[in-house]
Amino acid sequence: MTTIEKALDVLEIFLAHDDDIGLSEIASLSGFNVATTHRIVLTLVKRGYLNQKQKRQKYSLSTKFLQYSNLLSRRMKIRDIAFPIVDALNKMVGESVNIAILDRNEVVYIEHIETNKSLRIFTQVGNRAPLYCTGVGKIFLAHMGDDELQKALNSTDLLPHTPNTITDIKRLKKELELVKTEDVAIDNEEMEIGVKCIASPVKNSEGSVTAAISVSGPTARLSNKRVNEIKTLVKSCAVEVSRALGYNAE
Repeated sequence: MTTIEKALDVLEIFLAHDDDIGLSEIASLSGFNVATTHRIVLTLVKRGYLNQKQKRQKYSLSTKFLQYSNLLSRRMKIRDIAFPIVDALNKMVGESVNIAILDRNEVVYIEHIETNKSLRIFTQVGNRAPLYCTGVGKIFLAHMGDDELQKALNSTDLLPHTPNTITDIKRLKKELELVKTEDVAIDNEEMEIGVKCIASPVKNSEGSVTAAISVSGPTARLSNKRVNEIKTLVKSCAVEVSRALGYNAE
């Protein structure tokens, strides 16, 4: 049995018990010796998965698991509500459509509907991508407060994925101001050569950006004229999803 399997066995003991559990009881329930159990428990405490209020006291699950619960809840709610709307957008524009959420300093794709055309853009659900060089990522950056934005940019190396990637912070901030004004962000071959993306924000009942919807496709089909046409459709789709989430759009 691997160390990871042993750690998971220890965590699953807590799922079956409401009360705090002592080290000897964890060892007994898991079938591991006390020394092995102690090493596993110490690692889980260090990583924030278990709590021990004081030395020699019993252990309990930490609130870190709420982060996973909240993330999954947001993903499921947004995806379930948005799917029929973005599915209609997919059929309308004939290009791939995505839904993404913010997770720490990256975007995570929670839905991807492919185009039915032979030349297509592949994005798998669960894939992560940078904020500064993707359409959906720019949406989240543009709607951050000044301090949050600066923190996000300071913790990111603006690496040039393509010759079009914006790596200058002043230039990026200027573009983000335009994104916030227009509620549309463009990835103009900044993440991958030959691929364009048009994104717009989804807002919740409090007016906070909780997701981003995008249309992506090959530059061969997404001319500047076509991008401008899709902008309007993506914005309308995002507003419709926002209203479904309780946002009182003007």
